[in-house]
Amino acid sequence: MDSHQVSAARLISQGLIDSPRSETATAQSVVRHLGCVQAQALGGALVSIALRTGSSVAAVREAMDSGNIIRTWTQRGTIHLAAAEDLGWILGLTGQRTLKSVAKRRESFGIDDAMVDDAAQLAEEAIRDRGPLTRQELLDAFEPLQAGKEYGHERYLITTLALRNIIVQGPMVDGRDDMKYVLTADWIPNPVELDAEAALHEWMRRYVLSHGPVTIDDAARWTGLPKTPVRTAIAAAVAEGEVVEVSIDGREHIQAPELADQLHESRSRANELLLLPGFDEIILGYKDRSATLDPAHEKLVVPGGNGMFKNTLIDGTKAQATWKRSPRKTGPRLIIEPFGGDAVDRDRAEAAAASHPAFA
Repeated sequence: MDSHQVSAARLISQGLIDSPRSETATAQSVVRHLGCVQAQALGGALVSIALRTGSSVAAVREAMDSGNIIRTWTQRGTIHLAAAEDLGWILGLTGQRTLKSVAKRRESFGIDDAMVDDAAQLAEEAIRDRGPLTRQELLDAFEPLQAGKEYGHERYLITTLALRNIIVQGPMVDGRDDMKYVLTADWIPNPVELDAEAALHEWMRRYVLSHGPVTIDDAARWTGLPKTPVRTAIAAAVAEGEVVEVSIDGREHIQAPELADQLHESRSRANELLLLPGFDEIILGYKDRSATLDPAHEKLVVPGGNGMFKNTLIDGTKAQATWKRSPRKTGPRLIIEPFGGDAVDRDRAEAAAASHPAFA
C-alpha cells in the first residue's frame, strides 16, 4: 500500500463503502466499531451512522432512544456518541484527565467540589421525579445553587457531572437534534467493567480496526491520551495478532490484518462519490488527515480554524468540495463549492443526494 491508497483503505475500515460488515451493521454496532463518534453536531453524527448502516436518520434516532447509544464528553473535552455499556471504562481512561485539564477554568467560575456534589443531588432528585430532562430543564434544577447564568457556569456544572459519570445524554428530544439527560446508573444498569490496561487495549484495538491505516500519533490525538500508553496498548494488540504493522512511504502504520485484501477487492467501490457531514470520522478521526483532505484545502473545510467543519464531498477517495442543502424546493438539492479549480461531477452528486439520509 502507498499513500495514494490510504484514504481508500480508511473508507473501507470505517464502513463508508460496501463491505460484508455493512450488510448486518446496526447503529449500535457502528458506534461500537468506531470506538466513539464525534457528536458536536448531533444531526451530522446521526447521518454519519445512517450512511454506515444503509438506514435512515429516523431509524438511528430510534436506536438512540433504545438506550444502547449515549452521548457525553468521552475524550479531548469533546462530546461523542459511544456504546452505552462501554461508557464506564472509557471514562475510566479519560474522565479524570479531562477534569484536571479544565480545573482552573472551573475554579474561575466558582465551581468547587461542594457545589458539584450539590448539583449531583439536585440532578438526581429532578430526574428521578420528572424523568429525562432537557439541558434547560437540568439547568433549572440547579437554580438553588445560584451558580450564575454565564455559559461557563452552566457548561462546567454539566460537563463535570458527566465526566464523573453521574449523568449522561440518553433519549432524543422529539423533533430536535438534541438529547435529554438521564442518570448514568439508571440508564446503563449493566456496564462492561474493564481495568485500565484491558480498557486501553480494547479501545486501541477498535480504533485501529475501524480507522486504519493509522499511526501512533493519530491514535494519541484521537484519544487525547499520551503516546507511551497508546503505543504500549497497540503493541500488545499487534503481539496478539489482532492488528498488524505495515510500512507506508517509510512510516509505520497499524491496520486490520485483512485490510490489504479488502482494499484489493473493493478498490473500485472506494472511488464512489460520498456526501459526508462536517464532523465525520473520516476527517476528524486522524491527526494527519492529508490522505483524504489536502492540507491546502483545510481552511475551506474549517474556516478560521474555529473547530466547525463543513460538509465534505468525497470523490475518488479525496475531499473535492464542500456542500450544503439548497434552500430551494425545486431544482438541484445541493449547493457545491469545489476546491480551487477542481471539477465536481454535479450529476453524480445529485444522484447521491437522491438516496442520502440527510435528504429523507
